[in-house]
Amino acid sequence: MNARTLAHLALNKITYEQAYSNIILNDLLRKYPLSSEDVSFCTKLFYGTVQNKIYLDYQLEPYLKEKKQKPWVINLLRLALYQMFFLSVPDYAAINEAVTMAKKKNKALGSFVNAVLRNVQRNGKRSLEYLNPLMRLSIEYSYPFWLVELFVRDYGVLETEKILAAEKEERPLFIRVNRLKGTKEEVEAALKENYDLETTPLPLAYSTTGAIQKDPIFLSGKITIQDLSAQYVALILAPKNTERIIDLCAAPGGKTAHLADLMENLGEIIACDIHPHKLELMEKGFKRLGVENVKTHLLDARTVHNAFPKHSFDKVLADVPCSGLGVTQHKPDIKYSLDKNMIAELVLLQREILEAGWELLKPGGDFVYSTCTLNREENEEQIQEFTKRHPEAEIVEEKKILPYEYASDGFYICKLRRLS
Repeated sequence: MNARTLAHLALNKITYEQAYSNIILNDLLRKYPLSSEDVSFCTKLFYGTVQNKIYLDYQLEPYLKEKKQKPWVINLLRLALYQMFFLSVPDYAAINEAVTMAKKKNKALGSFVNAVLRNVQRNGKRSLEYLNPLMRLSIEYSYPFWLVELFVRDYGVLETEKILAAEKEERPLFIRVNRLKGTKEEVEAALKENYDLETTPLPLAYSTTGAIQKDPIFLSGKITIQDLSAQYVALILAPKNTERIIDLCAAPGGKTAHLADLMENLGEIIACDIHPHKLELMEKGFKRLGVENVKTHLLDARTVHNAFPKHSFDKVLADVPCSGLGVTQHKPDIKYSLDKNMIAELVLLQREILEAGWELLKPGGDFVYSTCTLNREENEEQIQEFTKRHPEAEIVEEKKILPYEYASDGFYICKLRRLS
């Protein structure tokens, strides 16, 4: 199993089994170990092909009109074309490998794949010049047309293009110093020798590259991996170490652990999730990080108000399920699996969680609502509707992070206060 074959297998898993990109690739890399160089190449191939699927299909379209091909053949062509257009791989290497892989199934398919790719090589890229502006954005950045319309409605054409372009850029890895186990000075000293460490707008956060998950400083819990945008959530909630706090949708636990750090392992945090296996993963992560002031609860956030007394928490965090339109850089399949009905269902779910969590908040207490999407309907409009229903809710702070601002995920964070 080489890097190209494994990337092709992962693409087929998405196509035939509707598997999640990040989960399926990790599973396959565990099952078929590759060298670190091949892991890097395979990852780039796989995510790059998924990220650019609509653009690649636009380029292939003139050569596929006569005969409908099976999805695995289309995936093979996409994979080869991605190498030819986006990577410094010689065309002959990308074409020959694709032809070899096709021939293993069927000799005639090998000839077909060769003919298509040689035609693309000879004719070059199809122009986007004469497309209307929204269709060009859809194809160039590989977003379904209806999603481009959604972005343009919320941000306008120019801002939309900046957002979509940023979602295709490679991102650094962000880490946070975990003060429950280590200090900023200790982490800097340990990592600067082997890693490029860059400062960020947050004093305990750094951007870096490399397999830091295998480093002793990570394994010991002195640092944790957390996107820069996500680190603003706990900071905006601003917990005190005497408070009782509930995190309604806590998995995978990064924001909960950040709250524990800010509270110096004092006070009390209730971390809820609806999935038992996610609670287990959280507890494992908390152990590595030395988190001791968190109790996990298997609960549906929509009915959490039935599990605790009314007005029994000083602060509430609702990092709600959302469309994920701020994280398509590392979860590109979101773009293709999402539809308008799913967004409508998510908006309703978010509303139910907001209502249930609000009942638990003490007068004078703070409630943070956050998402990793850029869709106004799930963000600003959701909060506007909530404050109309609740005149006792006051917006204290609102922060939107667009992907190009810090080369991090797109995020929306709103802090509400229950007036006494």
